Order: sequence, then structure tokens, then C-alpha cells
Amino acid sequence: MNTPVIEKEAGRRTPVTPRLAIPALFVMIPGVLYYAILFRHVVDLPLLDDYDAVLGFLNQLAQVKGTAARFWFLLSAQHNEYKIFFAHAVAWAQFAVLGHANFAQLCVLGDSAVLVLAILLWSMFLPKQDDLTKRLAYFVPVSWLLFQLQYFETVTWAMASLQNLWVIVFSFGAIKFLLQPRRRAYTGALALYVLAVSASGNGFFLFPLGLLILANRRQVARAAGWLVTSAVCIAAYAFHYNVHSSQAIYSPQAHQHGSVFATLIHLRPDYVLAFLGNAAAIGGASPTYAAISIVLGLILLAVFAWMARRGYARKNPVVAYCVLFLLLTAVGVAGLRSDFGLTQSLSSRYTIYGALAVIFAWAAVAEEFLQQRTGPVVNNNPYVVMTGVAILFGLCMDYVGNVNLGRRESDAMTGMAAYERTAGSPAVEGPIPPIPYENDVIRTLRTRSQVILTESIRLGVYEPPKY
Repeated sequence: MNTPVIEKEAGRRTPVTPRLAIPALFVMIPGVLYYAILFRHVVDLPLLDDYDAVLGFLNQLAQVKGTAARFWFLLSAQHNEYKIFFAHAVAWAQFAVLGHANFAQLCVLGDSAVLVLAILLWSMFLPKQDDLTKRLAYFVPVSWLLFQLQYFETVTWAMASLQNLWVIVFSFGAIKFLLQPRRRAYTGALALYVLAVSASGNGFFLFPLGLLILANRRQVARAAGWLVTSAVCIAAYAFHYNVHSSQAIYSPQAHQHGSVFATLIHLRPDYVLAFLGNAAAIGGASPTYAAISIVLGLILLAVFAWMARRGYARKNPVVAYCVLFLLLTAVGVAGLRSDFGLTQSLSSRYTIYGALAVIFAWAAVAEEFLQQRTGPVVNNNPYVVMTGVAILFGLCMDYVGNVNLGRRESDAMTGMAAYERTAGSPAVEGPIPPIPYENDVIRTLRTRSQVILTESIRLGVYEPPKY
């Protein structure tokens, strides 16, 4: 009887044996758990900024006549300090096909980015390792660190998943393609660069990274193309851009600095370190976990500096430039968000960046020091410890994430039920339920959400489930 085989990247065929199947199984299990828990809690309900960013956008779009006019409206639409072209375009496409918004579908599309990200990480992980079994074994911690629900805030929130998850995929993909010599890869890098900027503002950090890559490779013509593409992206962002838009809605940072750009000068190094190490915030956002995250951030920064000094960037430039993207994002978020307090760097919506920082540190250590060791990987103490910690971390975060997602789902349904019960009365309740830290921002958001939701129902843009 012939032994089954699978294709390797280099075209050789590797027998499928129990020795190969076991690490492959451990790579797949966290992904199955992740999506099984996630899809259980995805509902067709908007959350928080979804009302303004999705329903508010579609309400206005539905009243604009003509494809060209709608395109120009897409370019001018803005949410807080961001232009989320990608999320808006996806919502427009769904509206054009279905005739209404469906938030469950938008969340599924946003969350599919994590699977694509896993494939990207695999493509850059131990690229010169010919032993597929060993490569899979060393990838097990990566899978458990990525497919976990510490960043639960993002995954059932349509706008956040389309913005925060896909910008990482597009940015890492652009870096990977830009480092390849083929012209087709360069074209793909330009397209992914545009998509990254369209997804979220930190996609612009590809601008200096791309120039650095092309300058080091002395590719002048391609650098010129990168500059032209950057100019087009900047022009699209600048089109009808309002630097005080967050003040006009409900976000407090513009109240303190007067404009979005002014916040960039308020950079706090402790915030950057806490953001980089926020995977350590396993118990939520608190001063204690902020201190632990700063320590982990310092350790990770030291590992990256040490690997840079060893010349790791020449061995695996894709990982090295992806790390630079994470660092630039940490600096950018610190400039824009540090006024919210240090613990804001531990927000669940940001913790995927901390997980990726740990993943890249592990990738560098495994590539530099561990992959050449002979003998079974189970006899490799650093590998066993890292794998055990990653699996325990993933299981704990899945449990915590499942609880938090269940609570968020219940709150969203309670808020919508209250809105449906009181709609048309002088004192409309919902659709955002009362929360313990009620403040002027939340009350403003609730009032706006009521108005936007009522308008969406009137225009046929969205029909909430009945509760």
C-alpha cells in the first residue's frame, strides 16, 4: 500500500506519517477552537462605532444617486480621525448585493483575516528549514498565540475586524511581496499597500518601510513608483479630510489637543512598551498588568535589538521589517491614544499586536538557535517550555474570550430589545445598554445610535432581529 504524500513548497513530496501528523494536528486545533467559539457569538447586530461607521455611512450612501457620486462620497467619508475606505467599500458592496447591511457577515469577513494572517506567518517562518515535521513543530506556538481570543473586542465588532485585522494582513503581505525580485510581486506590493492604507491609518507606516527596503536594494525606479503610490494615498486621505472630526462626534482626544495631528507630539515611551508587551495583560487592563506589559515590552525590545545586532535582518528580512511595522504602530498608537491613560495600551482591540511581537521574537529565536538542533524536538527544553506556555495561554484566553463574547452578545441583544420596546416613545432606550462607566461620551454615542438606527430602518438599510 502506498504511503500518502503531501506537496512541499519546493516541489518535493513528503510522506504523511504520524510523526508529521501530530504537529500538524496541534497547529490546526487552536484555529478550530478559535472559529468555533467566535462563530457561536457572531450576531447580526451593530456595536458601538458600527452605528456611525457602517450604518451612518450607508444611510448617507443610500441617498446619493449615481455610481460616480457614490464613489466620491466614499473618498470623502471619514470616521473619527480615520478614513476606513476598505470597511466602507465592503459595506457598500454588501448593500449593493443584498440591499441591506448584515453585521454577522461583515464580522465573518473581517475575522477571516486571521486565517490569512496565519498563512502569511507560515510563509515567513523558518523559510530555509527543509524538514517539514520540524518546521510544523516549531510553528505550534505561533498557531496557539495567534488563534486565541485575548483580542475578543475586535472579532464580533464589524468595523473593528475589517479595520484592525485586515490592515495587518495587507501590510505584512506588502512587505513580503516588496522583498521579492519579480515585477509581479512588486505590483502586488503596491496593491496591498493601497489596501493597507484603505483599511487603517497605520497602513501609512509602509511608506517609510517601503522606501527603506527599496533603498537598501538600490531599486530606484521601484522607489519612484512607491512614492507615486504614496502620493495618491495621501491625496485620497486628504480629500475633504476634517482634522477636528473626532471632536465633532464623541472621541475625546481632539478635545485635548485641538486636532488629530497635534496628538503625535505627546509620545509616552511607557505606553509604547506596554503596547508592545500587552500580550502579558491576561487579566485585563489594570495598572498591575500595565507594569507587567512594560517589562515584557522591554524584553521583546531587547530581543529585537539583539537579533538586529546579529544581522538577523539579512537572514529573514520579511520578519525583520514586519517587526519594524509593529514598532511604528506602537509609536503611532502611543501618540494618538496616550491621553486615555497607560492602561488603554492594554485594550483588547490592540492585543493582537502584542501577540504578534511575541510570535516574531519566537520565530527569530527558533531560526537562530533551535532549528539546527538534532534529535526529537520534545527533548528540546526551550521548545517544550515555549509550546507549553503558548498552549496554556491560548486555552486560558479562549475561555476568557468566550465569557466576554457571551456577555457582549447578551448586552447587545438587551440594548436592541430595549430600543424595539420603546421606539417611537419620547424616551427611547438602547440600542447601547447602560454600562458601569457611563459618561458623556457613551451618552452621546447612545443618542447618535438611536438616531442613526431609526434612519437606517426607515431607509431600509438595516432591519435588526426582533427580540
